[in-house]
Amino acid sequence: MARPLITRLAELPVKAVEAARATVLPIHPLQIDVLKLIACICMLIDHINTCLFDRASVWAWLIGRLAFPLFGLTFVLTLKPHKAMATARRLLIWAICTQPVYALAFANTGFSPWWAGNILFSFATVAYLVALAQAPSAANVAKGLAVVGVASIIQAPSSFGFTGLMLLTALYQAAHASQHVKAVCWVVGAVAFFLVNHMNASASVLLVSMLIACFGACVRVRQLPSLRFLKGRWALWFYAAHVFSIAVWVCDMVRNVRLT
Repeated sequence: MARPLITRLAELPVKAVEAARATVLPIHPLQIDVLKLIACICMLIDHINTCLFDRASVWAWLIGRLAFPLFGLTFVLTLKPHKAMATARRLLIWAICTQPVYALAFANTGFSPWWAGNILFSFATVAYLVALAQAPSAANVAKGLAVVGVASIIQAPSSFGFTGLMLLTALYQAAHASQHVKAVCWVVGAVAFFLVNHMNASASVLLVSMLIACFGACVRVRQLPSLRFLKGRWALWFYAAHVFSIAVWVCDMVRNVRLT
């Protein structure tokens, strides 16, 4: 009797992993690339509107609100728990390297002080929390709370702060948690989504409709072969390149204003 019991206990971690994989949202790899591309375009429109035109276009600002939830969804769907720590380290390096040009790009907007962290810190924080959750302990809980506290402060002015972290965490749990927890996570994610954007009812309805349209545009992609047309870390390179380009543009505008 002891041997079958030991065998069953040894099989529990394997079954838990299989159950977790089964609860992940089904999405085609090509759909992830399409959603990332849409998110990049929305982010570019929003940052140009903010940094160069002082948010003159309400439509451009509204389109920019799509970027974070789309990036967040593709991030949690591709984040592997056993590689979460490596992902957190990589994102932290990218965030630190990008921060100087990010601060320069948003220096004259009035929306983001020089010390405000870029959005990559949010993704690095959530990846770190996922890594800590793989080995629950009092020390890891303390580390997680400390990191969330620091990240919430440095990102509050520019990158959604604590509500942004709550949105990413809720999306991760909705994608990876068991079925009876998914509904709660989606509700928490929806609340965080509206808190992040500080929107009124009409803007919220419009933005949700735009999100649904983005997902609808990807529905037929599932019928295509499982190919990726945007491989590697192209989204990180795009983020760094577009922030650098905007920073150069802003510096040129400031220089021309001083010359005149």
